[in-house]
Amino acid sequence: MAATFQLKVLSGRALPSFPGTHGDCSTDLKISPQRAFRRKLFRDLAAKGLPPPVTCLGTRYDESARRAAAMRSRGESDHAAMQNKDGDWVVSPIARWSDDDVWEAVALYGSGALPGFSDFEEMRRIYAHSVGTSCAVVADAILDGAARKQGRCGARLGCHVCQMAEDKSLANMIAFDERYAYARGLHRLNCFIRATRHDWERRHWIGRTIRGGYIKIQPDTYHPAMLRQLTRFMLQLDFDEERRAAAAGDAPKFRLLPVDLMIAVDAMQSLNGVARPFAAWADLRDIRARGIRYDIPDVPEVAPTPIPTARFLHVGDGWDVSAPCADWTGLRDPMREALTEGSCCAPAIVTTSDGRAVLDLPTEQQFDVDAESAAFIVDFEVERLLAMHDAGNRPGSITAGYRWYLHFGCLTLSHSQKVEHDDIARRTAFKDRLGLTDAYDVRDVLARSVPPEALPGRAREAWGTHAIKQAQLALC
Repeated sequence: MAATFQLKVLSGRALPSFPGTHGDCSTDLKISPQRAFRRKLFRDLAAKGLPPPVTCLGTRYDESARRAAAMRSRGESDHAAMQNKDGDWVVSPIARWSDDDVWEAVALYGSGALPGFSDFEEMRRIYAHSVGTSCAVVADAILDGAARKQGRCGARLGCHVCQMAEDKSLANMIAFDERYAYARGLHRLNCFIRATRHDWERRHWIGRTIRGGYIKIQPDTYHPAMLRQLTRFMLQLDFDEERRAAAAGDAPKFRLLPVDLMIAVDAMQSLNGVARPFAAWADLRDIRARGIRYDIPDVPEVAPTPIPTARFLHVGDGWDVSAPCADWTGLRDPMREALTEGSCCAPAIVTTSDGRAVLDLPTEQQFDVDAESAAFIVDFEVERLLAMHDAGNRPGSITAGYRWYLHFGCLTLSHSQKVEHDDIARRTAFKDRLGLTDAYDVRDVLARSVPPEALPGRAREAWGTHAIKQAQLALC
């Protein structure tokens, strides 16, 4: 769950994978889950005394020059199994096949001339309609011809939010056949994200690291207002798809923010200070009960410009300096501890290596949302969460939403997150007291910050070559 686009981007932790940047989404959503599944499967097979399995890959040398080079470096073969870097045995049965060989096989298996597991009708449909034709072979030839001019592989049908390349297949499908009408909103969301990539006003400018008493002010991940907008768009798309499916007598084709994922997003937005507690529930109420719509606008594409020069804001030497009582600025809850003191329900407290008292929370292998707790919230707690959201929060308490989910038993943390999230909560509470969380004004922050050349000696030394380089750029 922590690796999904929704939780990584909407929590303010990361940006989408744009061209020329990291490709984390491919690793998070494809490679890592497959690797984890295989390892579990292989362990189960080994426990039964079976020999090591061989994984069949569908890679081909003819796909692209880049793919061929990677296959040669791995020593992939179509006639003998070899061990990859993870020690797994793999073979590539169609490594030497051409495109024509693939389509001939599809025809033979699909017609029943050879025994197979599928008629390949859905695969042919996707290929054909992605180019706006009725023939998959013709579509593949069109895609292959265009791609070879650019040194790429052929058809590209990515995730609905994929930004690594401008995937025109979904637009072609929507225009070609009304059956894809459900995807219009998904395509609008993709275009909106692509068009606003270089809009620096939509970025979060507040740094996370204190050096010499200063934090860096420069565009990074998405601004809280942009995150709220994206969250609303996804909730609206889910609602519209539910209504479309109900009218057509179908099951919904997608759900971008199911309850567990929405809770995770809401909790992490609170922890990172990019939304007030339970904001997602308020948005859901607006859409489902108040008839408010959050439609995705058509916006002109913002032309690329150099990232603005970094400035620096003085905040002091630590995130807890201004706290009235630093022991309570993390994940601890004084009321809960006071009411349960001496009882079997009292939360366990441990001391970290740096002397901080933190909750000794139960942990699992990975971050997750407890399904039973989520269902209980939906049935019995939503009105209370909405009341708390509508009442507002005093400065420094923006993390109250995350703490509520945590103490309710709804969140499961990984082993490393117990102390890490306490650190984040302290930092966020400090920023909230300074007015640097969800509703801050970038222009106001810039006016309060200083350029690199104005940093005092200690801070200039702490920021090192980065501050010096930025100062030189500013002088130029």
